[in-house]
Amino acid sequence: MGEDSLELCKRAYDLYGRGQFEEMLELFGEDVEVYVGPPNIESGTYTGRETYRRLIERWGGSWSEMRIEPQSMKAVGQWVLAKVEYHGRTRDSDLEVKQLSWELSLWRDGQVRKYEVYWDPEQGRSAFAEREAQAATAG
Repeated sequence: MGEDSLELCKRAYDLYGRGQFEEMLELFGEDVEVYVGPPNIESGTYTGRETYRRLIERWGGSWSEMRIEPQSMKAVGQWVLAKVEYHGRTRDSDLEVKQLSWELSLWRDGQVRKYEVYWDPEQGRSAFAEREAQAATAG
């Protein structure tokens, strides 16, 4: 049996943090559905690994440096819930940015099938609570 979802998720964040996007994207299914919640200029739903790749390229182009630090991670059913802190410096104005996100990834057969990112704390906590409630009733 392969790695569990929590270990795979940790690996994905590590690869992203080292700028190894191709290797990270291999952990995402060809038909992955990615949702980026508001308020974010890239808010919306993106379908497919190639579409997600283009989103990462646009996002990455805005930063002269970026690092991500998972603050907490836990497996809930097939989902991994991660609270993540982003630290970055904008390319154009050299502003330092620090922001939390709530990120949910649905893992099946060693790949992410659905990935949700919430920048709004209330939306993020609500999404986490919903997945926890679903797992409690399923178990």
